[in-house]
Amino acid sequence: MQKVAKVLMPISAQKTFNLAKCDQGFSLIEILVALVLAALIFLAVPSSDNVQKHRDLQTALDDLDRSVRFAGNEAVLRNSVVRLRISLDKKPTEYTVEFGPTGNFPLPDLTAKSSMSLQEEKVEQEKKANLNKQFNKVDEFEDIKHKFSENVEVLGMATTTSKNLIKEGEAYLYFYPTGEKDGGIIILSTVEEIAYIEIAPFLSETNLVFKPLNTSSVAKMEDILQTRMDEVYKEWLTK
Repeated sequence: MQKVAKVLMPISAQKTFNLAKCDQGFSLIEILVALVLAALIFLAVPSSDNVQKHRDLQTALDDLDRSVRFAGNEAVLRNSVVRLRISLDKKPTEYTVEFGPTGNFPLPDLTAKSSMSLQEEKVEQEKKANLNKQFNKVDEFEDIKHKFSENVEVLGMATTTSKNLIKEGEAYLYFYPTGEKDGGIIILSTVEEIAYIEIAPFLSETNLVFKPLNTSSVAKMEDILQTRMDEVYKEWLTK
């Protein structure tokens, strides 16, 4: 049998050989491919912050949807006018359900503030104050504190009774003992997307819509929100 002699490599030669293997590393193409894959994965997976903002927006619309249905049921059960009241100036925005007089109750014709003189505005404030005195909070609804997340901003609200878009102060959506209610739209947003709930006046239907915001432009965020809100509002008016 032929013997194979083992040739021992000097220790210094072994180290040089191993270092040579390690020095090969990755090629430029391999590094670029790895970077591209990492970027694709990063873009495909939304950040936890964005996910939370969307979840808060979804929760806000779902809560509004339940509140609208609750108010409609209360109007029939109490045989009285009921309203959903949204305090737009509070941060975060708060809302509640209130009940008013029983039976038929004609609402005063409230004029848009922008078109009033100082004297007319004073008269209008007195009308609103007298109207508010006739409404009380529904205790069952008050058991839970109803307010939106700080991530969510209420941009505005409009109804079929007053088609003007209300962006400050108090906004109201009325429900009647007959089962009818004001049609309306409530527009909300985060810094990532805009969303709104549409309320049908004669049907127990609501429509929840989410739309991403185009924040890639150089425009200010408030200008982007104002533009998108105006588009949503004008689209609702034409329906």
